[in-house]
Amino acid sequence: MRDSHRSLLMLYRLRSAACVVAILTMFVSTAHSASSLTLFVSPAGHGTVCEKSKPCTLTTAQRQIRTLVPQMSDDLIVSFAAGRYRLREPLSLQPQDSGRNGYVVSWQGSDDGKTILDGAVRITNWRLVNAGKNLWRAPVPHGAYALQIYVNGRRAVRARRGGCKSPTECKYTETGLSGGGAALATLAHPEELVAVFGVRWRDFHCRVQSVAGNDIQMAQPCWHNTVVDSVKNGWSNASPKGKPFKGIDWFENAYEFLGSPGQFYIDRRKDVVYYVPQAGEDLKTADVEMPLAEHLLNIDGTSHDRVHDIEVRNITFKHAGWLYAEAHDGYVPLQAGYLITGVRNNLPDNGEGMWRLPAAVEVSGGQRIQFVHDKFLGLGAAGIGFAGGTRDSIISHCNFQDLSGGAIFIGDTVASPKSAEDRSGGNVVSRNTISHIAVEYRDNVAIMGGFNDGLTIDHNSISDVPYSGISVGWGWNYEGGNDTQHDIRIRSNRLSKFMLTLHDGGAIYTQAQSPGSTVTENYIDYRGTDNGNGIYLDERSRKFDVCGNVVWDIPVSIQEGQWVSTWSSWSGDLDIHDNWSNDPHLKLHNPGPSKSFHENHLGLKVLPPEAQAVIDASGAAGSDVIVTACGK
Repeated sequence: MRDSHRSLLMLYRLRSAACVVAILTMFVSTAHSASSLTLFVSPAGHGTVCEKSKPCTLTTAQRQIRTLVPQMSDDLIVSFAAGRYRLREPLSLQPQDSGRNGYVVSWQGSDDGKTILDGAVRITNWRLVNAGKNLWRAPVPHGAYALQIYVNGRRAVRARRGGCKSPTECKYTETGLSGGGAALATLAHPEELVAVFGVRWRDFHCRVQSVAGNDIQMAQPCWHNTVVDSVKNGWSNASPKGKPFKGIDWFENAYEFLGSPGQFYIDRRKDVVYYVPQAGEDLKTADVEMPLAEHLLNIDGTSHDRVHDIEVRNITFKHAGWLYAEAHDGYVPLQAGYLITGVRNNLPDNGEGMWRLPAAVEVSGGQRIQFVHDKFLGLGAAGIGFAGGTRDSIISHCNFQDLSGGAIFIGDTVASPKSAEDRSGGNVVSRNTISHIAVEYRDNVAIMGGFNDGLTIDHNSISDVPYSGISVGWGWNYEGGNDTQHDIRIRSNRLSKFMLTLHDGGAIYTQAQSPGSTVTENYIDYRGTDNGNGIYLDERSRKFDVCGNVVWDIPVSIQEGQWVSTWSSWSGDLDIHDNWSNDPHLKLHNPGPSKSFHENHLGLKVLPPEAQAVIDASGAAGSDVIVTACGK
């Protein structure tokens, strides 16, 4: 086991798909040796024995691991019994929890997938308070609050009402909106309202401060930050000042909005939650969960004192929350879950200085960290984040579903760190299944890569996302001619039902000057999508090889986008060749002198066998065959 991780990462850097797949298969299925020491834990564990017949708690096992790692002569295993482990604070792994002497500390859930690290508290004692509306109420812990609740595993919706749908009905002003207030004037607590609206590639959530007549005053600095730099660099197209602004999509979080089944409202003054059940839900027996913990697992190291040689396997991470979007800063992204906070008067052209949407699992300063066969379900922000110089680590065969934000963040936003060790690199994201993410923060991406010194995104299946599927390379129109990352490889992924809500994105989206980088043998299925580009080489994208991709079923009615876009004149050093699409655009968008466009098969009615082989090999369950000569 100790050599499989190192071998996997080494072979991922090679160009042979057959070798990669063979080693990955060995890695995720290799059993720990019979001599591995195992500590057993359970939700009801107690004592200090940590044996299978007398399991202990997580904290007890962690204390014992720290005494054992200095003398490791084989892997150490923490074996979780099936069950729900309720967490108010995250499990925190520090450098002293690392594997030693070439061995791994493995935190393993039960093989049946029923080991759950859960950040919620169960809500009980429901009673009917309005039979006409079928409205029920239950107490919540004093001072507790959440932006989500889940009923029998299904996400409820905060009570909402349609917003003002045109800029003439609710027109932008420096303090808020002129218009739209009359519909909110009768609310007992308009200051609790949140206005939600999307403009182009950005999604905004801003608190209402007050309502006076037909005018709405918005909370600051959220409202101010929505229009920062809106007079230059095209940012007006993505702000409430610009023509694309179509008004407020909806207002949420008012008791008076309750009525539709599946909606809830939490009264913070009375410590109660109200809910209108859906058909078939019996609140006397239902499992109603309210997330309170923001993180479920933190792996906290630095580039100088790393956490290393840790495996997390067969664990479900569920019901983490996040409350920051309810503050006066609100939720104002630059793009893709990176947020503007505080009072800002300008935006950095290179995207530096942004604060990222948090994840239920955060890894910083890690090395040789492995997440294998884990699940990330019902989360109030993102799934997992690798940052802070995390290197040579893997996210593989995991499932991400029903997340408020993105699934995977990987990499950093600092273009020129003080030390090369502060840059994330050499990481692998492979054979994961990601669907129905960014259900609240709609600008988020399924797999978001910042600046990385080497990153492989291989054989993932991505569907049902409101914005882009895979995004790599941070910094729009990055100043200077230096490389900002290298060796980014996006291969054999399957993407469908992308760009379902927002605009100006794509199934695969790139940025940054990135020597040695490839986008090869991906299958992009436009069925169910009528918006966005297939492969979007945006802004400063340079030094990418785009080969062997199938971009298919692009509808004739599509209003925006094409199979490949290189619209920016300052992108370049791009080689786009030997791809297949039914798109009739036979010429490259904004060709330019350093953009090579050749041997592409476009305007097709039927796919040739070579293209069908790319489709068959794509995605988390795709075949292992070598399909084309691309990327070898």
